Amino acid sequence: MKKVLLWLGMVLPCVCVADAAEGRMVFAHYMVCMPAYGHDSTLQDYQREMRDALAAGIDGFALNCGAWSLLEPHYKRRTLIIYQAAKELEADFKLFISADFAGQLAHEEFKEMVDLFRDHPNQFRYKGKPVLSTFGGGTNETIFLRETFGDSVVYVPFYYPTPPSENPNAAQVDQVFNDSHKQVDGFFHFGAAGFPDEIVASNRRLAQKWRGAGKLFMASVTPFYLGRGGNYRVYESDGLESMARQWEGAIRDDANWVEILTWNDWGECSYIAPFGEPTFTNLYRGHWGAVMPHIGFCKATRYYADWFKTGKPPTLEEETICYTYRLHPKHLEHPRKNPRTKLDEVARPGHADRLREDVFATVFLAEDAKLTIHSGATHKDFSLTAGVSHVSMPFQPGPQRFVLTRNNEVLIDKVGEFEISATDTSSNFNVFSGAASVPRRKF
Repeated sequence: MKKVLLWLGMVLPCVCVADAAEGRMVFAHYMVCMPAYGHDSTLQDYQREMRDALAAGIDGFALNCGAWSLLEPHYKRRTLIIYQAAKELEADFKLFISADFAGQLAHEEFKEMVDLFRDHPNQFRYKGKPVLSTFGGGTNETIFLRETFGDSVVYVPFYYPTPPSENPNAAQVDQVFNDSHKQVDGFFHFGAAGFPDEIVASNRRLAQKWRGAGKLFMASVTPFYLGRGGNYRVYESDGLESMARQWEGAIRDDANWVEILTWNDWGECSYIAPFGEPTFTNLYRGHWGAVMPHIGFCKATRYYADWFKTGKPPTLEEETICYTYRLHPKHLEHPRKNPRTKLDEVARPGHADRLREDVFATVFLAEDAKLTIHSGATHKDFSLTAGVSHVSMPFQPGPQRFVLTRNNEVLIDKVGEFEISATDTSSNFNVFSGAASVPRRKF
């Protein structure tokens, strides 16, 4: 039984609950320590986030818990509210724990994460068993889990190779597989940081290894990455093109599930969560500085999530421009406090030299059309065919404007919510991603 919903102008099949766990699923990595509506988020606030995620084609959240009840009890308290929020939501929204072993998570806390939610109606299950994932960990966690729960839990962790590598090569893929495949049910690739080619290639190597062995594989999709503090580095995403290539790779590689990295990691700028109007930047500003909206990433997610789940590109009922650009040139330095010396300095993130000085647009078209991008005092025309197109042009300081026309008729005329500045680095190498849509005309 299927229902059809319309969102973002796309025809979207809604698979019934009984079929969901056997088919392709899309999740978003949710940082329990960073709710979109603040540290005192209510049940209703979490439901707002869930509705936004469902609208983007996301089936549920993987709840990253870097602690639980011993050192940081807010993790357990918030997770209980999140599960209750999902239970009271008017739609089916799945949840599972992603235990984060980068900190000091104790094994007894790991056990309680499973015990508390294994029978919850919104717990994500595969073939009737609750699903559990991790960020980090290794052989000790696998042994503990199996000694405690046997095979009653579907365990799909992310483990680093030794020595650690964020995007493992073939030998490192083999190492992790050989160390763990007999006792785990599959593998998750936390491919957040890296150049686009690296993430796509690592996803593919891992998919071939784990799917080839008859195991589950959960691929990652990361729209953009900028680390802060002692992790100060940035990777060019070519607007939405890197994200699109990762989705297309997950489809091609026959991944079982996708986990978007992330829904709300403001500290690494990989988020897609909407958190206010397109010009709103004050979210967690006292800690992270200006948090730029990533609306375009979220807008485009529905298209690719539906393609992943159905196996074919969705029919477009709207035509959409998703535009992305950095708000300042890459040669500028940003004021910050050095995390090692604690002294004030100005700096640029690692890999800043490889950034492009471009404004990017990804356009979803039902029919051929022309896009004109105006950047500062310059402009460029693009003749685009029906489907999805990725285009770019060198940026100039000033307003950024996007005009879509067909047969001399203006369909969209949108000025980006932020101008590009020649001197202001308050956005600190983050990108802004916005969107504009118009209903498809039918004759």
